[in-house]
Amino acid sequence: MNYENALGDVDAFAYVATAFRDQLVSWARPLTSGSHEAEDAAQEALLAAFRLLHELRETDAFPGWLRMLLRTAAMRQHRRKRPDLVEAPEPATKEVDAAESAELRQAVQGAVKELPATHQALIEAHYMRGEGLAEIAGTLGLPLGTVKRRLHEAREKLRGKHAGFGRAGDDTWRPS
Repeated sequence: MNYENALGDVDAFAYVATAFRDQLVSWARPLTSGSHEAEDAAQEALLAAFRLLHELRETDAFPGWLRMLLRTAAMRQHRRKRPDLVEAPEPATKEVDAAESAELRQAVQGAVKELPATHQALIEAHYMRGEGLAEIAGTLGLPLGTVKRRLHEAREKLRGKHAGFGRAGDDTWRPS
């Protein structure tokens, strides 16, 4: 296939695009979440190829270059559809949020009380009183690494006890 004829010639590029369309959709399927998305990514890649064709230096590199454009199009499409970019629903009422927060705070406080005393002291000092790790280490006479490790262990235990509380995606367990 002679890609050089496609430079600046819409009809020639249409021929090239038609020849590669099925291959592009096939390449796009594993990169996208469905056949419609694969077709959209293929179309976007072809449009980008038409706009950027003047930048292609080696005509033999066209298939690989087109595949790179397809990967870029699929990634753009994926970013546009990320669930964390979708608007969250409005909470029912402020009272519901306050009740959920109070329930979560109570659950966390109960979970903290179930921890060993050494872990309780670290959680209370760091998260409830806002003390820095170095300050806690100095107060307790422990190496900084020990304080970090114990705080990590305490958070992991709390995370296990915290499962099921709060809203979906809410990883905030700190008491207020």
